[in-house]
Amino acid sequence: MRTPRFSNGTVRMLATGWQVSGIVRILTGQSLTLLSGLDQALTGATNDQRPNQVLASPYAAITNIQSWINPAAFAQPALGTYGTMGARNVRGPGSINIDMGVTRTFRIREKQSVQFRAEAFNMPNHVNPNNPNVTLTDPNFGKILSRR
Repeated sequence: MRTPRFSNGTVRMLATGWQVSGIVRILTGQSLTLLSGLDQALTGATNDQRPNQVLASPYAAITNIQSWINPAAFAQPALGTYGTMGARNVRGPGSINIDMGVTRTFRIREKQSVQFRAEAFNMPNHVNPNNPNVTLTDPNFGKILSRR
C-alpha cells in the first residue's frame, strides 16, 4: 500500500510516497498424541502407550499456560491393556504473528536514490506458547512451560 500524493508542499515532502507492507500469519495448533507414561500393556515400552479419555472434552475449562489439557479427563488403562485414546487428536495452542514494514525512496539525482526502510517483527509483541506437556504421569501434564 502506498500513501497518497498530498497537495500541501510540506505535507507532500514528508508524507507522500511511503509504502507500507504487512504479513499476518495465523496458525492452528499442532495435533498432539497424549502418553500414559506407564507400561500398562506390559510390553516393556512406555513411549507408545496412551491413556483412556473419561470426559467429553480433553481441554481445561479455561485454557491458559497453567492448564491447557485437563488431567481429570484421562485415566490410566487397566493393567494388561492399551488405552483408548487415539493418536494426534488433541490440539496444542495456535500462533499469531504480525510483521510490518515501511519504505520510502528519496531521489538524490536522476540516477541516484536512497531508500529508507524500517521493519518490525512480531509487531504486537504477542507471546506464542509451545505445546503443553503430554505425559499423564508427569506433574506438569497439560501445562505449557515454554514459548516459541
